[in-house]
Amino acid sequence: MSAMDVDYDVYTVLSTLRLETESNELINIFYQLEDYFERKLYHQLTLTLNEFYENPESKNNRLRIKIYDLFISQFSQKLNSIQVVDFLLASFEDNKDECLNKLLELKESFVKQLRNSHTNKSESIEETINNDESIIYIDLQIARYYLILNNLEKSEAILEHLNPKFESTFENEFSSKINSAFYLTKCQLYKINENYNLFYLNGLLYLSSIENKNLSIEEQQKLCYDLCISALLGDKIYNFGELLLHDILNCFKDSQYDWLYNLIHNLNSGNLKNFNKWLAIGFQKSPFLKTYEVFLKQKVIIMSLLELISMKSTTNKQLNFKEISEFTGTPVNDVEHLIIKCFSLNLIKGYINQIDEVLVVTWLQPRILNLDQVNVLYNHLCKWNGQVEELAKEVHKNGGSIWAGL
Repeated sequence: MSAMDVDYDVYTVLSTLRLETESNELINIFYQLEDYFERKLYHQLTLTLNEFYENPESKNNRLRIKIYDLFISQFSQKLNSIQVVDFLLASFEDNKDECLNKLLELKESFVKQLRNSHTNKSESIEETINNDESIIYIDLQIARYYLILNNLEKSEAILEHLNPKFESTFENEFSSKINSAFYLTKCQLYKINENYNLFYLNGLLYLSSIENKNLSIEEQQKLCYDLCISALLGDKIYNFGELLLHDILNCFKDSQYDWLYNLIHNLNSGNLKNFNKWLAIGFQKSPFLKTYEVFLKQKVIIMSLLELISMKSTTNKQLNFKEISEFTGTPVNDVEHLIIKCFSLNLIKGYINQIDEVLVVTWLQPRILNLDQVNVLYNHLCKWNGQVEELAKEVHKNGGSIWAGL
């Protein structure tokens, strides 16, 4: 087929698409596409294609599929490869099997194009292919669709191959778009495997690579729900600061997930009474949480002990078992087990005076504080500052002659 034949087909496609829509906005977009294509202004053409896919009126019909199959695919090598992948995903998002097949076909064309254009003598063609961002990006999308279609083995194989490229934060030079695709795919894998600890970690990394405005309110709430559930159920997660400080949590305010917003905040502050109140509501909203009732109540007790420790003066963090028992609602006979659990989770460091039944804390895991907790810390600092001033006065009083001699 000659270039003239291709051009003729493209114009025919666009004119046909104009006839298939009643939207004046889309009709204008098709005219713009024709103009930019004719003048070979591919950057402007890409921007107009983005405008087309972002237009709500392009979502409820097969215009997207046609514009990808009959228009974009004819000159995709002229466009940004990563952008072409996004156009493909937007066109076939309602048909997962077809989308995966199209991704595999597109990857083959990317590889072929790289082989034909390879001129770098410092690395092999295979190294060029493996390090190419468009190949990495499309591989991540292929892995994600394998997950969607329950082919975990193939998805995990791709992610295992790509993992080394993302392991070092300092050496990672990929764009935020590629990083977000990696962490999103990892999140979906860990969600399927019910690995709450790794989902939470990769979910926060995903959040750090995107902007909230790029997610709809529904997408924000879905992601935030999964993150909060992971924070609750992760057996190694006792620090919720990054989540509590992130703007995404605000999407829960005055919504159906208000209970989860309050549950996380009260877990962080170790507020037993309020946590149990919101947990009872949570059992109604998300009944599967009932299965984890014992674990959740143990977790808030641990957070309650951490809160008690943080309330103690920084110069004297000694707590007797009776005090711990009363604050955390733990029987005195079980207090030592609670403390050992905190030691094993590396939440605190110190030792137990078993004779006097006293816990001596030498280190407490740093965490994000709410306003009440900050106020307690402020009072500690004021008290400490006063003690330092008194000590300075005492030293000056008793050693005045010495200072004068110096």
